[in-house]
Amino acid sequence: MRASHPSPENSPASGQRRFSTEAFTLVELVIVLGIVLLMLGFAAPSVVGILKGKRVEQALAAVSDVLERSRMEAMSQNSYIWAGLCNISKEDAENRSGQDELWLLTFRNKNGDNRIPSDSLSMNMLPNSALRRVEGVNLITRDKLPDRVVALFPATAKDFIGEPPLKTGLKWAGSGSSKARDFTRIILFTPRGEAILETGSADLPIPDPYLWLGLSRTNNGEPAPSEKDMAAVLVSGFSGRVTLVRP
Repeated sequence: MRASHPSPENSPASGQRRFSTEAFTLVELVIVLGIVLLMLGFAAPSVVGILKGKRVEQALAAVSDVLERSRMEAMSQNSYIWAGLCNISKEDAENRSGQDELWLLTFRNKNGDNRIPSDSLSMNMLPNSALRRVEGVNLITRDKLPDRVVALFPATAKDFIGEPPLKTGLKWAGSGSSKARDFTRIILFTPRGEAILETGSADLPIPDPYLWLGLSRTNNGEPAPSEKDMAAVLVSGFSGRVTLVRP
């Protein structure tokens, strides 16, 4: 009678062999981890670039949304709505993001008047929306935009940020702020949906055919060198409608 022998797959030696071929050694794990970290290092700049590019998209979305909402509200409520835009430098003591910021806030006159009181601290002017902040983006003048973007604008379009700022803007301190921000770049929307560059005059200004707002990713107010980080918003003075322009 022949002695039985354990089958190869059940032998202890075979089990050891299976374990050694199916498991990772410490050296192999270190090598794989190194490769993963190396790949992440190469991918990081691309990811950062994509995120930075999205800041301009966020600014376009925020500006167009604020302006369109202001127009619709002015028309639906038969009222006057002011949309204020303010560049905030990253060097500002209260700018905790460490980046330039674009602030957007709308106002209304509680008495229904169509003019800003001469005293900008008048309680008649009240915030009409929550403050919106876009990090890493500022308004820029036409001369800093790419020529091919400027060429898309009508010759009659007025440079929103290139016009003189209001001597007496709309001030707002906001929650947790120790000083008031002065919104001196303002668009007024009328009950007819017109978009008017606010001049601070006693008389209601006549709408310009078009207003345009240049936008760019900036560092301490200096625009980014890439055209991909720039865009613009065109506003019809007579209808208040918004058109977005990208290079």
